[in-house]
Amino acid sequence: MTMSDRRFVRLALFVVVLGLVFGFAGPSFGPGSARRMTRSVGLIERAIGVQPAGAQDASGPVALTAEAVAVLKRDYSRAVIDEAKVRELTYAAIQGMLGTLNDPFTGFLDPDDWRSMQDTTQGSFEGIGAVLEPYGRDVRVVRPLPGSPAFLVGIKTGDIIFSVGTHDDRTGKLIKTTPTLGKNINDVVKLIKGPRGTKVTITVMRQGVPKPIKFVITRKHIEPPVVNVWMEDNDRKIARIVLNEFNERADDQLWKAWTDMKKQGARALILDLRYNPGGLLEMAVRIGSRFVHHGAVVIVQEKNGVRHTLEANPRIPKIGDDIPLAVLVNESSASASEIVAGAIKDHGRGKLIGQHTFGKGLVQTLFPLGDGSALRLTTAKYFTPDGRDINNKYDEEKRPIFGSGGIRPDIEVEQSPDWIDQQFEDKVNDTQLKKALEVLRSELQVSARR
Repeated sequence: MTMSDRRFVRLALFVVVLGLVFGFAGPSFGPGSARRMTRSVGLIERAIGVQPAGAQDASGPVALTAEAVAVLKRDYSRAVIDEAKVRELTYAAIQGMLGTLNDPFTGFLDPDDWRSMQDTTQGSFEGIGAVLEPYGRDVRVVRPLPGSPAFLVGIKTGDIIFSVGTHDDRTGKLIKTTPTLGKNINDVVKLIKGPRGTKVTITVMRQGVPKPIKFVITRKHIEPPVVNVWMEDNDRKIARIVLNEFNERADDQLWKAWTDMKKQGARALILDLRYNPGGLLEMAVRIGSRFVHHGAVVIVQEKNGVRHTLEANPRIPKIGDDIPLAVLVNESSASASEIVAGAIKDHGRGKLIGQHTFGKGLVQTLFPLGDGSALRLTTAKYFTPDGRDINNKYDEEKRPIFGSGGIRPDIEVEQSPDWIDQQFEDKVNDTQLKKALEVLRSELQVSARR
């Protein structure tokens, strides 16, 4: 089965992002309504994992839901409960059901959201170019993509999305503002994304700024660069690859960047995972296999407690042990980034430099449903090859307690306050990059004496 095929079956994701509704009919539907109701009941059956309620299960959850919707269809006087409303009610019920789990990474994606998620994992979409994540009951910016509309207007890492303004696509006039505090990430993403050339108003709350900040942004087609690459030290031939996310293009682009650097004589590598929020599990294992020759890249534990070791693929060409390696991480390196960083650290393949990572050790799987929607469920947790659980603890507001999980670097380096987040081209103020270069220069010098 190809990667493209698997995307439509089950996608194992480490989701920081990039994150809906419910109801039905009654006995006086008219022709064809029984079949429509059966389809809606089937959607709920798949969502809650039960068999259809029969005569012996008149009080089962599916039967009760169907009964409630039937009463709505028959007696509710303020709206017509037609097929479109049935679908809306069904989606709302699924969303409400999942909301009781208090899991910010579990949710429901309607068909538009599911298509959007597939676009994101494939590496392109239309919107403002900002990576988002659930943050307690709110949604915040992980990072604006370099050169994106969000980046150019001044959206910053850590901004909380306060509201989203909808504009008329034809005139550009602001027609509605939707408050977003407390909203599901899927709802917020749906408000923000839209056709290229159209406008959206994003209002954010920013730490240290007393009032919300408003930005009017023109959407565009976004094909975020998966990697950026430089030869940081031409004399000693130290290359740096910035890996921005783990989408379907990540491994191919990383390997191409490295082979290009090797042609230029690269003798050491800095793998920069700062601000990388994660992505596909398959890509994390594949990229981990570039650095780990054999043994575990990650250990995945299913909900029944059974653990499975995902080992390095020996057939994947390696960035060899003769290449000194430093890995840059910070508090926004999450999920799949932590898998790769943890594998490199536990196998002693390279030095981790920077700041404590985010601490997301949960696996999400996407389950497509029959009408083009999907469930995104937390299905497992992962451990580093040495068996370390790096998942954060959470406070009463479901916000992550920073430092309660994550991976501590081998060499901790605070970033300079003069370095602007994600300005990877700024080599002067990047104290973490300077430390990585210092470490690798020392290792190359020691190797040269042997």
